[in-house]
Amino acid sequence: MKVLLFTHEQDIDGMGNVILGSKAFKDFDYVTVKTFEVNQKVLEKIEDGSIYNYDFIFVTDVCIKEPLLSQINEDEKLRNKILVLDHHKSEIEEGNDKYDFVNIVVENEKGKTSGTSLFYEYLINNGYLKGNETLDELVELTRQYDTWEWKNIYNNYKARKLHILFEVLGYQEYIKIISRMVNEGNGIVFNDVEIKVIDDFDKKFKEDIDTIISGMKLYILDVNGEEFRIGYVRCPYKYRNDINEVVMLDNKYDVDLVGMIMSDMETVSYRLVHDVDASKVAVYFGGKGHKAASSNPQSNDKFQEVLEIFK
Repeated sequence: MKVLLFTHEQDIDGMGNVILGSKAFKDFDYVTVKTFEVNQKVLEKIEDGSIYNYDFIFVTDVCIKEPLLSQINEDEKLRNKILVLDHHKSEIEEGNDKYDFVNIVVENEKGKTSGTSLFYEYLINNGYLKGNETLDELVELTRQYDTWEWKNIYNNYKARKLHILFEVLGYQEYIKIISRMVNEGNGIVFNDVEIKVIDDFDKKFKEDIDTIISGMKLYILDVNGEEFRIGYVRCPYKYRNDINEVVMLDNKYDVDLVGMIMSDMETVSYRLVHDVDASKVAVYFGGKGHKAASSNPQSNDKFQEVLEIFK
């Protein structure tokens, strides 16, 4: 079986699917996509005809949108070989799960899902992959980190260590490191080099955070009668899952959530400070996501007003 995977390239959840796919299939290719470019990447493969050379196509941790969904649905050959596995509730709200080849599951009997946990379950249930303790641990750590349960429920810093390796070393090196652990079969165990990478990241964050927080701008947004107090900052993408934790300790602007305008990417990420729904803000600005973690493009027309406060 010749398999092609499209998956999110910007976090460990997307990369978990690459590791699982390469373990499950001998003839396996993958394409990494940023949050808002999945349609473009899939369409390129359709237009050059290469997508039809594969027996099965998976799309994980991101969701194809209209009008490409309709185009695929009308193409019987393609429709029967493609499967979308995603877990973002905003995709359900947009109606992107109305096709049989799209499977969006936010929660199941095991709790909150991730792209990696859904793909792992699919591969095992369909006989493509045999689970083991190392894969179980990898999938669960990835799920915990992506759903924020590592912090809110388990206080499991090991999950965050995976994220740090990914952020510092990039997705290609991350895949190599985790694939090594999987092949060794001794669990998710970090060597001395990887431990130093993690420690250095934490040290640098402590050095940078005061400067980032001091530049925060308060923006009050009304979305259908619901008011959100958003503290916007400029920061590198690698810090997107850490800044709100610091703000919680000293919330001098009484913000509901932190909006992080990335200095090295064209996205804005949101993380909670109070119990609100960050996805409503992201969707307002043309984005998507979960209640606790969402994002939108900086290029959105509505978002230009926010960018003005930083000029």
